[in-house]
Amino acid sequence: MNDVKNLILDKAQERMERFGFRKTTMDEISKDCRISKKTIYEHFEDKEDMFRCLLLRECHKTIEILFSQMGDISDPLERLVLLTRNAISHFNQDHFVTRILKDDELFLAFVNRKYHEIIDEEIISIIAKIIHEGKQQGQFRDVDERIVAYAGFKLFQAFSYARTGPLRKDQDYTEILIDFFVNALVKK
Repeated sequence: MNDVKNLILDKAQERMERFGFRKTTMDEISKDCRISKKTIYEHFEDKEDMFRCLLLRECHKTIEILFSQMGDISDPLERLVLLTRNAISHFNQDHFVTRILKDDELFLAFVNRKYHEIIDEEIISIIAKIIHEGKQQGQFRDVDERIVAYAGFKLFQAFSYARTGPLRKDQDYTEILIDFFVNALVKK
């Protein structure tokens, strides 16, 4: 991504974090960037396209952060466990992507299911790949990796940023979730 496009996305993110999607205008972003609106429209079709690009950029950054923390671990089970721990820790912090996924009021008027689906699909694909590797190595049971990845991701959401139930907020459910994944996947 080029420097001008990143500058625009950085300034748009600052504005949107402060005022929300609805109250952020292209005029304000143009002024913040000290470039013309015409230049912004050379990079983005409209504000929604800009937001989509920003969301994807931030999701990719999050994925890079989570995978960089895993180092060179080749064991699929260890990678899945570490990914779960790191992701829960990361998503329990206040990040731009987390606020969007939590349907923060600043974005609620704009964010709909299609943006959640963009993020979900990418993460589910990564988890499915790890499960597939575990199956190939004979470590994991013969399961449909896409379905198990989907179910695991939905459980992860339920125990992290998308918590909707009456679970105790002061309890860390990380080890319980990991135990569930391990017992669901590992061959006995």
